[in-house]
Amino acid sequence: MKVTGIYVYPVKALRGIALPTAELGAQGIRYDRRFMILTTKRSKSGQLQKMQLSSFPECALFSQEMTTDEKGAGASVIVHYHPPEKKHDGIPVDRAGAEKNRIIMSPVQHPPLQIPLDPSIRSLKKLDVDLHGSHAKGYRMGDKYDAWFSACFGFDVVLVYIGDGQRKVLGETLKTGVTVRSKKAKATKSAKTAKGKSVPSVTDKFWPLAVLELLAALWLELIYALGIRKKPPPEKDEPWLTFSDCAPFLVTAESSLRNVRARMSEGVDVPMYKFRPNIVVDGDGEEEWAEDYWGELTVRPNGVSASASDVPSLVDSRASSPGSEIDGALTPKSGTATPVKLLLTSNCARCTSLNVDYKTGTRAAGELGELLGRLAKDRRVDPGTKYSPVFGRYAFLDQRGSDGEDEEEEEDIVRIAVGDEVTVTRRNAERTVWDWPDL
Repeated sequence: MKVTGIYVYPVKALRGIALPTAELGAQGIRYDRRFMILTTKRSKSGQLQKMQLSSFPECALFSQEMTTDEKGAGASVIVHYHPPEKKHDGIPVDRAGAEKNRIIMSPVQHPPLQIPLDPSIRSLKKLDVDLHGSHAKGYRMGDKYDAWFSACFGFDVVLVYIGDGQRKVLGETLKTGVTVRSKKAKATKSAKTAKGKSVPSVTDKFWPLAVLELLAALWLELIYALGIRKKPPPEKDEPWLTFSDCAPFLVTAESSLRNVRARMSEGVDVPMYKFRPNIVVDGDGEEEWAEDYWGELTVRPNGVSASASDVPSLVDSRASSPGSEIDGALTPKSGTATPVKLLLTSNCARCTSLNVDYKTGTRAAGELGELLGRLAKDRRVDPGTKYSPVFGRYAFLDQRGSDGEDEEEEEDIVRIAVGDEVTVTRRNAERTVWDWPDL
């Protein structure tokens, strides 16, 4: 198999950006889901709630592209608004007399909005964010950004940055087999190395302190051995998320997409971007829906060998049309020869976002507006989410090297590219069962 598509979504719920190559870390593709838009519109409690395509299909009217300045710094995402000319039922757009919960988007074009991808959080106000029951501390980007989105939507919208916030992975199945480099190991490495030079430890500088630390450790071990005090469990680092739904990556297969397309009449195409994947593989040599049982994928660069001095630079890449599937990308020029392992831990249950028309921001007319229902006829295969059809698998980056040992790289960054070879290196005997609470 091969990688045939890579997508990133800097602002959650908006159109994705197709990349030829990408940097991957423990929290997903670089810059993925760093931002999210929220509103009180339709909120029964009056509290800010997330905006996603399932409840706000109008989000599909926004495309994104990433760029840098001429010096290769100051990475930004540029958001474009594409006003609908008509609603899907043929009624011209008219902002007058809108119902309380009805959304009538701005009929006029707005200048693109540029959002820094690495904003300083020092001057930003904190905001509690709840995404699928997993809470985090986010940061409001400010009036300039809120006003732009609000003008397009026609109601108050807030743009939030994840910053240093971390969301818990609530499903135990999702975390099965996922290892995280311990904070202790990282701290030890940081203490040993600074800019490539050896740094003397505290004990090297002052030997009496080392003796005291040793005696204290021996005393604690004696207390634990005598049962006077219960030994605390070892510190366990848990995987965490930014604003991605339930896992850092979503993997889909073109072989299964062909099955979906076969459910439609001739001439009705179902594009892959409808399923909002991060990584797409062709599924060559695999049966349709074989990915239901994939437990691990190994991605190997296709003829790419990069030296240690090959530091990737970022280039600006734009598509010919802002409304096209490929809206622009901030992409590294070179890859890496390191194999990348993805742990596929859970199914992706689908929602009404599949029925959205990306040109009108409403439910699609005809068969494309029935996509979810057609998929549900025989793809409700996960008893943990029995009313929703499954398409694709959630995945985590294996933070161990190809030989099974922990990598020593400080940032744990690896790279993949379209065309890379993909191998199924572990299969599950049975389908996994969804267990994220209340989702």
